[in-house]
Formats: sequence, C-alpha cells, structure tokens
Amino acid sequence: MAASFFWLVWLLFAQNKRQGGINLKRIAILIMLLLISMPSIVHAQTLELKSVETLLAHSDKKPVVLVYWATWCDTCMEDLSELEAFYDSRGNRVHVYSVNATKSERSSEQVKHFAEKSDLHVPVYLDKKGEVATHFRQVAVPFTVIVKNGKRQVIPGPVTKEQLEKWTD
Repeated sequence: MAASFFWLVWLLFAQNKRQGGINLKRIAILIMLLLISMPSIVHAQTLELKSVETLLAHSDKKPVVLVYWATWCDTCMEDLSELEAFYDSRGNRVHVYSVNATKSERSSEQVKHFAEKSDLHVPVYLDKKGEVATHFRQVAVPFTVIVKNGKRQVIPGPVTKEQLEKWTD
C-alpha cells in the first residue's frame, strides 16, 4: 500500500515538473488519497467478553493492567492520565489496556473522537454491551483489573501511577 502511494506521489509530481507547473486538481487528488490511505490514529475496537479474557490471559509472563472508564466520569479522566503516565514509563514491561464503558456513552463515535482528541497512547477498546463491568461485578467506573503471576485483582475506584507500579513490580 505504501509503495503504491509513493509511486503515485512521484507520478503526480513528475508530471507536474514536466508540464512546468502545479496542477491544483492533482494536488487535491493527492491529499484525498493521503487521507483515505492513512489508518485511523485510534485503535478503538469493539470488545467481546472472551476478547477480554484473551487480553488478560495473553500476558507472556508480563503483568496485565486493564482500566475501565467513561468519558463523562471526571475521576476516570484523572485515572486515564495516571494510566498514560504508567504506560509511557512501563509499557514495555507490562501489557496495558483501557476499556471504555461504551454502553453508558452517547455513542461509540463520541468515544473515538475523545480518544483521538486526547491523543491516548494506551490501546482503547469499546465495551458496547457492558459485559466487562458485569463480568467483574462492577457497577461504577473507574475500576482496574491487574493480572500478575496468574492472580487477578479488581480494584474499584481511581488508581495512581505509583500504585500501578507497586502492584505490577
């Protein structure tokens, strides 16, 4: 895909150079192709319950941290900031995921827009049916699930970067 895109760019600009000018129509086509060919920045995917179990089990002997949050929750926003800081400092030694309580949101598009605008580095998954919260018997957001050495711990409420570091060391 990338090779064909660069070939197209070369072709457009080579043609422009030979004709002695810049063709605005070709530039517009180039910009449209660029926008279409670029993948979305946000990797917000719908998450089924068995996918959560797969994420938690796929630890490669590394601890797993999963934070459940919502855009309308002020405490969750603080929790996401702490999670981002933790991910930036320990992301290579720990699997870190965030799951949005999409069932409680206005729309999944709103969540995707929020994630793009916020420039989240942590992978974002969407729980459209509310299965994740039900599975972990949680009725409030945020909550955090930590899996370490095969043991699972569910922590209701907000957590700090320091707590995450302590629990995953």
